[in-house]
This record gives sequence, structure tokens and C-alpha cells, in this order.
Amino acid sequence: MSTETVSAQVVEYSLLSLTLDGYNTALSINLPMSVGLIVVILLLFLLLKRAGSKIKGFCTEEITVKEPFTGTEVKIKANTEDKKVAHRIWTELVTRKAAIPFQRDKDVIVEVYDSWHSLFLCVREQISAIPVEKLRNREKVDIEKLIDISTKVLNDGLRPHLTEWQAKYRAWYTAAQCDGKYSELTPQDLQRQYPQYDELVSDIESVNLKLAAFANELKKIVRG
Repeated sequence: MSTETVSAQVVEYSLLSLTLDGYNTALSINLPMSVGLIVVILLLFLLLKRAGSKIKGFCTEEITVKEPFTGTEVKIKANTEDKKVAHRIWTELVTRKAAIPFQRDKDVIVEVYDSWHSLFLCVREQISAIPVEKLRNREKVDIEKLIDISTKVLNDGLRPHLTEWQAKYRAWYTAAQCDGKYSELTPQDLQRQYPQYDELVSDIESVNLKLAAFANELKKIVRG
């Protein structure tokens, strides 16, 4: 009976090798082909993922947005962050009494003014929340256009009406609420007693229509 000796061949890989040759030093990384291929695939995956996230957040379509109070038009290539800002302002417009038509038999003027005040605060908050680094890179121009057109709506749209009407109307309304002859009136009926009621409400209706138009312009950015 013969005995066969089975010898196992052990293959060793030297992962790192350092070669010194005078003034030249070389560091080599030795990997099996399969392992090297896996490393290359992983690196390519990470690079493509990083590049894809940047492309995904950038919009190649240029959108023209018109500010309804002065007619100013700007062209914006909105990325994801720009759309988020536009969406927050758009939401504030359409869910409050800012961009909703004024109903004379239902709406209360002081509530409209309160809603406009909230809109001012919202736009200011969105502008202040924009990261500083976003105002320094290649996206600076587009986000500044969105900021400028939004502030124009406030300064050229809402502010003139509020400057003209709000203080004197609120003073009259507060005094009228304490006047016994109006004690039985609803807020809607009471505000109709204001001497310049028709002129005031007509201006509110005009402003609200333009705010609604601006909301539609913002929606183009959100959905673009």
C-alpha cells in the first residue's frame, strides 16, 4: 500500500513594498486583480454619486419671472435650494389672505393687514436663512435675483398701501369698536362705516390680485 503525500502550495501577497534606490523612494501597493477591480469600481461609484448629486440640484432651464407691481422681469436658473425658498414664500402667499381675493362680505381688513405683516416676516426669514456660502459661488446671481424680486414685492407692492392706509385705518377701527353706536355691528359691517371704505378696499383688492400673480410666478420656479 503506497502513501501519497499531498503538498499545499501557499501563495503570499505583499500588499505594500518600499523600494529605496539612492535618492529615489517608491511605495508600491500590490493587490490581486480581483481586489483591485473592486476598489476601482467603488471609487467610480462614489465619484459618480457625488457628481450626480450636484447635477440633480441644478436646473438647466432658465425661467423668466415677472414681478407684477413694477413689471420687472428676471431670468433664473433655480437649483433645489432656490426652489425651496420660492416654495416657502409661495406657500405663505396662497395659504394666508395675501394672495387670496378679498371678499367684502366676509373678510376683515385688520386680518388682511395681519396676514401681510406675516408675509413680510416670512420673506425676511427666508432671505436671512440663505447660507452665506451660497452668496459667494456660481449660484450667487440666481439666488440674488430671487431675493431682489421678492423684496420688490414687499417694498414696491405692499409698503405703499400700508404707508397710505394702515395706521389711520387701524386707529379709526380701534376707536369705532369702543363707540357704543357700533356695538351691535359685526366686524364686516363695522368696517363699512369707514369714510373711505370703498377706496381702501379697492386698493386692497388690487394688491391681492398682484400678489396672486406673483404666487403664480413663484410656482413656475417651484415646478421648473
